[in-house]
Amino acid sequence: MNSKDQQDRDRAIALAGVVQAAELTLQVASSGRCSQAAAAASIHSIFETQPETPDSVFGGISGVKLGLNTLTDILGRQSGQTELRILQLSLSMLKLGQRLTKDQRLQTHLAEAIELIRPTWLDQREPLDPSLISQLADAYEQNISTQKFRLKVPGNPNILNQPEKVQIVRSLLLAGLRAVFLWRQLGGNQWRLIFHRQSILHQAQKLI
Repeated sequence: MNSKDQQDRDRAIALAGVVQAAELTLQVASSGRCSQAAAAASIHSIFETQPETPDSVFGGISGVKLGLNTLTDILGRQSGQTELRILQLSLSMLKLGQRLTKDQRLQTHLAEAIELIRPTWLDQREPLDPSLISQLADAYEQNISTQKFRLKVPGNPNILNQPEKVQIVRSLLLAGLRAVFLWRQLGGNQWRLIFHRQSILHQAQKLI
């Protein structure tokens, strides 16, 4: 694999991480449930701050399989209303992430908050441990919800009025922003997504 293909492979993984977090968020917001394995991998990514490879952020390629499948549908233009909503939230995450990367102070505060939560993550006994989710949601609320540009999550009002579901949503949005940071660290941006769409799609298809 040449260097360009490797770069697009890595970016496909990062972008799939964004899409996966968006899809999981919308699953929770609409039904109150989501894929536990995929959610655990996305939450895992928040604490992988010094990964050896892009896929290790998610515990391996299998950890981002849901996102890769949806990403290929979106980039391959084989999407319906569900995929459109996922795309819209993913693009909003990319936009917010771009703004956050310019705020070094916020990044420092967020990193410090995550490190304080790390012991809970290491001690968790279930994929979406309530204590872990609560702390991650607090970190999101204190550092991200204060931004002028805020992520809007459509869903069932009855579900979004339940505090424990809102906590899961915020935790997954935080995981999505972690993937956005990875995407940008790998050189991802709006223009690269437009002009390298076919190459990223090809690499994503090979990973499935």
